[in-house]
Amino acid sequence: MRRRTKGGQTMTGREFSIATLLHDSPQATETRLSDAVAVLRSWGMPVGGFVQRRGPLRPDGRHEMYVEDLRDGGRIRLDRYRGPGAVACTLDMEAMAVLSMTLRAHIRARPDILFVNRFGVREAEGGGLREDIAQAVCENIPIVVVVGAAHLQAWRRFIGQDAHVLPSTTRSLLDWARRQVPMGGSGGREYVATAP
Repeated sequence: MRRRTKGGQTMTGREFSIATLLHDSPQATETRLSDAVAVLRSWGMPVGGFVQRRGPLRPDGRHEMYVEDLRDGGRIRLDRYRGPGAVACTLDMEAMAVLSMTLRAHIRARPDILFVNRFGVREAEGGGLREDIAQAVCENIPIVVVVGAAHLQAWRRFIGQDAHVLPSTTRSLLDWARRQVPMGGSGGREYVATAP
């Protein structure tokens, strides 16, 4: 992903519209993204992608893990409880396949801002939503990716550029989004940023 050709010229990663939001805690990240999405929608900005949600506690004391579809509000459960004492990965690979297909549909719809939560272990190892993220970048869709601190170096190697890590505030995310689509994207509307 370090470079691709556009109009006969080489485009480096520095020209891609990518923002990195560090994953600090599940609740804080979830709240920050939800608040930002609500404001972007109030500006009339079409958004796509997913926001991670925590479900109720499982018998093993961990939370069920979902992602919420930002287009229709539907939820996809990503974990599979494998019983007491199980040591296998609880990630549901069938659910990940559904998530990947759905994300590609979002990319085809070309939202003004695309949210991907998150670049984690699978993506750092070369799987998960890695190819879908690359597709969105190559389609020049501004994208916000949530990355855990443990995977930040793998993320930097993947995108081949400065990670452009945003400060952990809703305002910084909104300011970045406004810079990507200052005149309302394909709709030609001017967005007026009034949110904190």
